[in-house]
Amino acid sequence: MTDATRNLALVRRYQDAFESFDPARFEPFLVADPVSHGGMTMRRGRDAFAQNAAVGRLVYPFGALRITERRVVAEGDWVAMLVEREAVTSTGAHYENTYGMFSEVRDEHIATQVELLDFRVAAEKLDLAAAAPLMQVPGVTQPPAQVAELPAATDDSPSAVAKRTVLTFLDAFLTFDPDRYTDLLAEQPLHQVGVSRRPGRQGFDDLARAGRILYPDRAVERLHHVLVSDGRTVATLCTLRARTHLDVAYENLYGMFFDVHDGKIVTMIEVLDGRVSAAAFDLSVLE
Repeated sequence: MTDATRNLALVRRYQDAFESFDPARFEPFLVADPVSHGGMTMRRGRDAFAQNAAVGRLVYPFGALRITERRVVAEGDWVAMLVEREAVTSTGAHYENTYGMFSEVRDEHIATQVELLDFRVAAEKLDLAAAAPLMQVPGVTQPPAQVAELPAATDDSPSAVAKRTVLTFLDAFLTFDPDRYTDLLAEQPLHQVGVSRRPGRQGFDDLARAGRILYPDRAVERLHHVLVSDGRTVATLCTLRARTHLDVAYENLYGMFFDVHDGKIVTMIEVLDGRVSAAAFDLSVLE
């Protein structure tokens, strides 16, 4: 059994324990001083995980209806998962959301847990006001400290080849110029942000048009904290930095999952901290 396989098995056992929202069940999986990122909000220590569990008990009093793994990539110390969660909330609403989960394993324990979701759906369906008094562990707004190792140009392994394909595509796509990125897409690709899906190349072109408006100087910097691949799917956790059309210095955390086939991007799925983006953009300019 490889280290990646062992880490994936450990993360799945941890997640199963955490779904009980019982610290006695999940704390044994944690290092002594673990780090939790809820989007761009970082909290440190086991109390942060216990707080997350307390919120879970409140907003999901009946547990999950189902949790479906849509993408799973384990490589090195990291396990990346794209999952869909369904539940009945404390208000009796049906809840369905997309989550990007990135877990760092150190010495057979969870050292870092990063969770990104479609915050629009969470704000609409979850009783977050009732959960607010439970948020006693202070958080700070900052991205993860880790920096991913990029693939060497001489590495011809399937994992490295797929990573380079994605990095080349992101370099081109973040110019927001279809002439730069279209040839890197499959004939019928899929783009998804949170729960919103846009099929076909037109979906990418629509997003590029929005990018040209929201980032008028088109200078978008990115830093990859996690970059893992199994040769077919690439998952990356990265920070994007730019100045927006509102002259706001924008820094946000993105979880991205790509499917690569024959050197082309077939699927691009993004999950980001919508709370940060909501404060940085006026989306009415896109209408």
